[in-house]
Amino acid sequence: MKKFIRALGIGILASTFLWTVPTYAQAETETAGSSMKEESYLEENIELYNEERGKPEGEWKEDEQGRWYEYSDGTRPKLSWRKIDGQWYYFNSKGYWIDDNTYEEGSLKGIDVSKWQEEIDWQAVKNDGIEFAMIRLGYNTNQLDKYYQRNMTEAEKAQIPVGVYYYSKAMNEEEAVRDAEFVIENLKGYKVSYPVAIDLEDKVQEDLSKEELGKIARAFADEIQSAGYTPMVYANENWYQNYIDWSLLGDVEKWIASYSVSPNPKIEREIWQCCSTGLVDGVKGNVDINFGYKDYTKYITPRTEPLESYYKRGKWVQDSTGWWYRYKNGQYPKNQWEYIDNHWYWFNESGYMTTGWQQVYGKWYYMDQWGAMTTGWQEISGHWYYMNDGGAMQTGWQQIYGKWYYMDRWGAMTTGWQQVYGKWYYMDQWGVMTTGWQYIGGSWYYMNDGGAMQTSWLYLGGNWYYLNSSGAMVTGRHYIDGVWYSFNSSGVMQ
Repeated sequence: MKKFIRALGIGILASTFLWTVPTYAQAETETAGSSMKEESYLEENIELYNEERGKPEGEWKEDEQGRWYEYSDGTRPKLSWRKIDGQWYYFNSKGYWIDDNTYEEGSLKGIDVSKWQEEIDWQAVKNDGIEFAMIRLGYNTNQLDKYYQRNMTEAEKAQIPVGVYYYSKAMNEEEAVRDAEFVIENLKGYKVSYPVAIDLEDKVQEDLSKEELGKIARAFADEIQSAGYTPMVYANENWYQNYIDWSLLGDVEKWIASYSVSPNPKIEREIWQCCSTGLVDGVKGNVDINFGYKDYTKYITPRTEPLESYYKRGKWVQDSTGWWYRYKNGQYPKNQWEYIDNHWYWFNESGYMTTGWQQVYGKWYYMDQWGAMTTGWQEISGHWYYMNDGGAMQTGWQQIYGKWYYMDRWGAMTTGWQQVYGKWYYMDQWGVMTTGWQYIGGSWYYMNDGGAMQTSWLYLGGNWYYLNSSGAMVTGRHYIDGVWYSFNSSGVMQ
């Protein structure tokens, strides 16, 4: 009896409310009856459906205004898409069928649920033709939906592909990232094969600029993507058009709500939330119906854990000893290399970032004042050093951009005369190995194609030259191997 009295009261209230229902989804809050989701319970009260979680019986009727569908309790669907005898139909504010299912045809049928639907029979949902579900993970400030865990577990058992959404009240990018971190942490262990969405439509955010809300959505999306999930933004058409800067979200999937026979064709979307008053077997009362235009199971590899690389992301921390890097899981690198923000860093055995010269596994590296590993030419304490692409200091002969250099045993670039393996080479002021004739210290020397200084007789360009034991070219008369020779001022033998 109590149920009957309650039902009668709700039915009377609903009759006065139906004509004021907006055509777009309203903000979901935690105060029952204050949002479209809660208001939908007032639109119709079908006790048979609530008790048995199955659609009530009904029949088609017709008058001079059109056709409608009437349930056994005398109610009819209004401002809603309904599945009847295996087909989807839309009914206007007066309950008459609108013969236009253009946007329904060819779409995947889904629902989105939260604690307001209470316990759901997911196998019955599956059997009723629902092909995907978006499940609320949480809301506000790191509050987990009461039925989230059950919904995820039971939906997976029924083999329904699922994504999740989070109702966010983030006021800046930092808060959006914290929301995303909370979501990612609570995704672990659950099979996710649809996007992970942020729901932006709360009144506290209304005074933010479009750019600010766009950045909030972007920050959430980037964090979700870094964990290996596909990000999505949920908004009603009003918020889509007037509150969010979508130019910042070009690559983010869109889930747009508009409660009507058809959505705005100018707004691209991957999922259309088409009404909040659907009836689906296995769900008590009304539920949001969604038409999906992209089969995410063909694009998303189901994930039960965030990417391992996600936990390698973290933030820099400074204490009295120095700088260290804290991962998202609270751990930190020590006695190892770590690639952070496009730079390599070496952390010592205590976990602190290093600077200056560091010997790692027998090789020397130079870390700049900010701790980043250097590559290429580096001037250090008045000397030039060359670090290869892996950051290791080079020694000995090095060919760099087509020129040869000689780095001493300490890695410093050499200039001037250098004896290498018994041969003499001359490196110019920039350290480049010279070849051919070179005028050095008032004398001429000849370096062969390999850079080595020549001595003794040299035949070059049809002429003979003589280079003494120090490599210097001779001129004038010289007694060589028991014979006198004469050389002109250019060193050519006469």
